[in-house]
Amino acid sequence: MSTRKIVTNTFYYGVVPKLTMLLSIVILPLTTPFLTTYDYGIYGVMTSYTSLFVSIAPLGLHVHLTNSFFEMPRHYHLVWGRVLMMVLLSSFLFGLINMGILLFTLPMGASAEGLLLCMVGSVPIFLLANGLLAQHLFPLVERPKPLVLTNLSGSVLGMLVSFVLIYFLKLGYWGLVASGVVSGIFTFTVFVKFVWSDYDIRPIWDRNWKRVRQMLKIALPLVPHTLGFVLLTSSARIVMSQYHVSYDEIGLFSHGSSMSDYAVVVTSALVMALSPQIQRFFRSADFRSYRKLYFLCQAVALVTSFLICVWMPEIYALLIRNESLAQSSDIACLLCFANVVFAFYTFMSAPVFIEKNTMQLLWLVFVPGILNFVLCYTLIPVFGYRAAIYSTIVSYWSQLMIPFFVGYYKGSVRQWLGARRLILVILLVILADLFIANQIMHTELWVKMIVSAVAVISLWYFYRRQHLYELV
Repeated sequence: MSTRKIVTNTFYYGVVPKLTMLLSIVILPLTTPFLTTYDYGIYGVMTSYTSLFVSIAPLGLHVHLTNSFFEMPRHYHLVWGRVLMMVLLSSFLFGLINMGILLFTLPMGASAEGLLLCMVGSVPIFLLANGLLAQHLFPLVERPKPLVLTNLSGSVLGMLVSFVLIYFLKLGYWGLVASGVVSGIFTFTVFVKFVWSDYDIRPIWDRNWKRVRQMLKIALPLVPHTLGFVLLTSSARIVMSQYHVSYDEIGLFSHGSSMSDYAVVVTSALVMALSPQIQRFFRSADFRSYRKLYFLCQAVALVTSFLICVWMPEIYALLIRNESLAQSSDIACLLCFANVVFAFYTFMSAPVFIEKNTMQLLWLVFVPGILNFVLCYTLIPVFGYRAAIYSTIVSYWSQLMIPFFVGYYKGSVRQWLGARRLILVILLVILADLFIANQIMHTELWVKMIVSAVAVISLWYFYRRQHLYELV
């Protein structure tokens, strides 16, 4: 794949899907006067529980998608069809469970409004199957447009509906919830054409129970792994809801967390665009190229987190026209750096997926997720909702320590990264990046502009100096 192709794919995976951000930039100053921290609190708790079951419902079966694509290039659609059927059934079951939990958690209780809200909030679980397959299929066949443009259209449609409900009808959290529902219905419907028809991937009821059991045996260890992501991102809000923390404070944390998510957009897009190269370099034992790809992704993560943190006060001043929501600015600045280790996770986990050694995935996300849950459960009653900020950062960064304690990752990371002491250097760079960014964010604009330019130029110099363009 040429540099032009990788830049194009990164643009599609990273920039185009986030064109909805441009719409949200226009909409935020218009809608935030009609939203409260309570609205964001309700929305944050709902999305936390829904995300929990979105992570469980696939049953880890997506591990068979990438592997069968490479191992059975002519017949992979048969495996994908069996996976599709199982995910359709499990998502229906877990959608019902989510409805029941929300019904007894939200302050509306078992009222007509509460029942409808729980039903609407569970739609992303009911309709996740097609999107799951599309998310894996189109990067592998190097066709970003069907995936990206469908998701973009669904997101724009959802945001327009959300705007109408919030701005014109003054429905608060109903408008926030509606966006995901409309988007989910739209994308599920469109992917029926792209996935089911164009690639002949349709639900297949597998009567070979021995094969089903074998697929689940490999896949189910991924459930705690995927669940770990939810515990990292959402356990704080789940714990706060169980401790009956004010929904206004939950809303502050939720809003700051959502603003900080922009920091990982470019890195995740780059990783998705590079996924074929990541697979090929490891499968061919080209660890030198594999290591260089990691350094590229990690450098991009550091620079983008730094820039967003530095400019966060200006971002809030431009977009957030609500004094109560503006209080979450400092939360967003810190949480920008929580998932700066995403690239390290990606390159540690790729060998596990390739080797189908799925039990090892528990260490990567589930253990840090449990750590976050325990820290939140312990510290929030003592220090309040702000303890969740530092618990989240510490839990994410704990992924860097795994190769020092787990035998499998000691060998694997040494194989592709080299000396493990480089991990400590990376941690020190992250700490310095966080410290410098928080010092500069309150300086004059001309200082920020100079520092930002230096950061971008340094990234470009690193890209050219290390000949990273040769890899793409």
